[in-house]
Formats: sequence, C-alpha cells, structure tokens
Amino acid sequence: MITNELLACVMITCIFIQANYSPNILRIMKKLLLIILICSNVAVAQKKVKNGVIYKEHPYIEAVKQLAALYEKGDADAMAKFYADSALAYGMTRYNVDTSKVAQLSVPPGKSLAGVKAGWQNIFDNWEQIKMRPIGTPDGLAYDNQPFMVQSWWLLTLVNKKTKKVAKVEMVLFDQFNKDGKIAIQIEFYDPASLLAAMK
Repeated sequence: MITNELLACVMITCIFIQANYSPNILRIMKKLLLIILICSNVAVAQKKVKNGVIYKEHPYIEAVKQLAALYEKGDADAMAKFYADSALAYGMTRYNVDTSKVAQLSVPPGKSLAGVKAGWQNIFDNWEQIKMRPIGTPDGLAYDNQPFMVQSWWLLTLVNKKTKKVAKVEMVLFDQFNKDGKIAIQIEFYDPASLLAAMK
C-alpha cells in the first residue's frame, strides 16, 4: 500500500530527475518508477492469510453423520446425547413455521435442548419414512481462535402420516462443538415450502 511519505519521496525524486537529466532518461526513469509502484501495490494486494484448517474427515464430522442416522430412526433421546446441556439451536423458527412478513424479517430466538427435543418429537409423531441424504462432503472448519464447526448439506425426505404426501427439503446445518466434544450451537437453513405443501 502506498503511504503519504512514499508519495512525497516519489515527487521529490521526480523533481530531482527533471532538474538533472535529459528528457529521454527522464522518461525511462519515470516508467521504471511507475513499474516499481505498481508491482509494490500488486504484491500487497495479493497477500494471503490463513484462517485455520478445513477437514474432510474428522471425529466431529462422524458425529454429525451419526446424528443424521439417529434422526432417521426417530431416536430423540440418543440424539440429545450429542448436545451440550446448554446447547442452543437457531434457524427457520425451528418447527413452528411462520411465513408472515414480520417473521421473514426477524431472526428467531434460539431454542434450548428441551425445545429442540420437543421439535424432533413433533416431527417423529407426524412424519414417517424419514431419510437424510448428504449433498456433497461435510466440512470440518477449524478456524483460528474459534470453536470447531461442521458445515453439512442434506436432502431430507419424509412422508406426512396424515396426508401421505412426500416432502423433500434441502438444508444446510452448522454444528459448533465445545471443548467437551458436544454440540453447543446448531444453525440450520432450509426452505419450508415442501413441508407446508405436504401437510395440506
């Protein structure tokens, strides 16, 4: 990056060059000076800084896969063992979908583990043939000075017990793990349109 001091030095150098050299040498030196300035800016602009490591295999990635398998089985108690007692879950107003304008513009508050378990149980009571298929490879994100997070993409399919209609939902999950290897925060995003249509 060019500082004011560097620009001042360049201007003084140009004045000195104009006073002491012929026009041909002056043109050559100005071009060289311009090339040096451009190269220094390009070098600074292309600086790379790492912010951690991305894993494609990690025990926490396996934990998220196990969690998906338990979801398919409808085992809320076994799922809860993967979460910290103080865990919070965010996203999509969880299982009480509200598509009003106000709800679309607001971020819902986090749900406690008890609230999350109740939401799972609501799904298990009203839906069947639950399948979670991975879309792509989950990533384990070990950011510098941040808790470990697993980012995963899923295709959730399930059949409504009353209507017998199938819902297909693409979702992304962000599971942040604490130092004890438990999920402390879960964030999920998905489009509820297929779920709402299957309930009618």
